[in-house]
Amino acid sequence: MSSQRPKRPSEDNVIYANFGARKRVATAAETGGPQTVPPTVSKSQAAMRVLNAAVRRTDIGRAKRGHQYAQQRHVTDLRVRPGGMEASVVGSQNEPFYTGFTLPMRTPQELRRAMSEMARSASASKRARAGEFPDSVLDVLLAATPEEFKFFCDCPDSADVCKHAVALAEEAAKQIDADPGTVFAIRSLSMAVFEDSVRDSAHTTAQENASAGSEYFWSGRELPALPTPKIAPMIDDSDSDLLRHAMETVSFTNIDLLHAVSDIEDLYDMLVEE
Repeated sequence: MSSQRPKRPSEDNVIYANFGARKRVATAAETGGPQTVPPTVSKSQAAMRVLNAAVRRTDIGRAKRGHQYAQQRHVTDLRVRPGGMEASVVGSQNEPFYTGFTLPMRTPQELRRAMSEMARSASASKRARAGEFPDSVLDVLLAATPEEFKFFCDCPDSADVCKHAVALAEEAAKQIDADPGTVFAIRSLSMAVFEDSVRDSAHTTAQENASAGSEYFWSGRELPALPTPKIAPMIDDSDSDLLRHAMETVSFTNIDLLHAVSDIEDLYDMLVEE
């Protein structure tokens, strides 16, 4: 009897054996596919720098798995450390893995220049609290390129950016979105320190703008946005008890008081009629 050889797995005219053995990949380039960012709530430039530093330097499989870990709340004890962030990430083993990232060193002079640059912009404090940082400032407070982020993890994966690091990066991005002051904290600074810098630079900026030969002498700097006050009818938005109390000084009886208040309300309605 002749033994039959096992049939090779195939689908239509594709024989999977032709593709050879599976190969372990460690970088985004090795996958041969697009380097995409998994869905995330991150929206600020600072948050996206942290997230992109991870997902754009790993393969699609690790990026998707790390995104799942973050969504499933596997990242615990996320905290800021001087020059970076770290956390514990629960993986497939009993003990969580210790992972994080570090940023390139910055001198005190570099940090002061970056703070001063942002402090001189219009509505600097408001923008900082909203997470709006100029690119040149983020180059200093974070890093200019994804490669300058150095991820680490004590898991067995030898890739530069493992799935645990991706999960950490996504959670770090969410924290930066929720509290933009995290960007300052990474560099051992704070929002209060930045606002002090804004106040300290106000007088110096005014002198520079008014000095002879200043590029801002005629054109000026960017102005802050105009305020947006609440718009509401004065009568409806006012305390009617205060109006009645004021009319008591010229009203002899409660009937006179009611008539006076009614007349004022009628006059107001006539003035605001379109």
